Amino acid sequence: MFVYEKKLQYPIRIANPNPQLAAVIISQYGGPDGELGASLRYLSQRYSMPYPELKGLLTDIGTEELGHLEMVGTIVHQLTRTLTQEQIESAGFANYFVTAGVYPQAASGTPWSAATMAVTGDPIADLTEDLAAEQKARVTYDNILRISDDPDVNDAIRFLREREIVHFQRFGEAIELLRRRLDEKNVYYMNPALNLQA
Repeated sequence: MFVYEKKLQYPIRIANPNPQLAAVIISQYGGPDGELGASLRYLSQRYSMPYPELKGLLTDIGTEELGHLEMVGTIVHQLTRTLTQEQIESAGFANYFVTAGVYPQAASGTPWSAATMAVTGDPIADLTEDLAAEQKARVTYDNILRISDDPDVNDAIRFLREREIVHFQRFGEAIELLRRRLDEKNVYYMNPALNLQA
């Protein structure tokens, strides 16, 4: 069960519109390394985790990623909310604004697809993918910080970047926990079909 608190995980108050920056940040909403894919990846992977602690970790991080999705959507909305029709067209947002306010897509314009997320059912493979996913999200946030000169945007992006690092560390700890438990049963890297309850 999820409990929704009607506030963002971190406050976002962007004063100045910037459609060019919004066009880049939208990748963290629905791009291949964005928050939507991360949340659905982790919430789906939890079903094949053999231990309650790992299921709990994936549930915790997956729901936090939904909060990050909300934050990124808020950033994009605040960067574009006061645009004139001329600004929308000159920034290349005309097609985007015809169909949606904040729509999950990459900066390239490619819509979000479930094909960008990995769920194998193998705990080691999935947790290793999660490490890579968190690093790719961190790199995307690093790149946003390199091109953004908006202190309001950068404040929120830095918060999101820090959370990616924490998630990376937690997934590393999860792999170590899984490895120790599997070693106790003399199972090293394993197939999820093995009976781990025995």
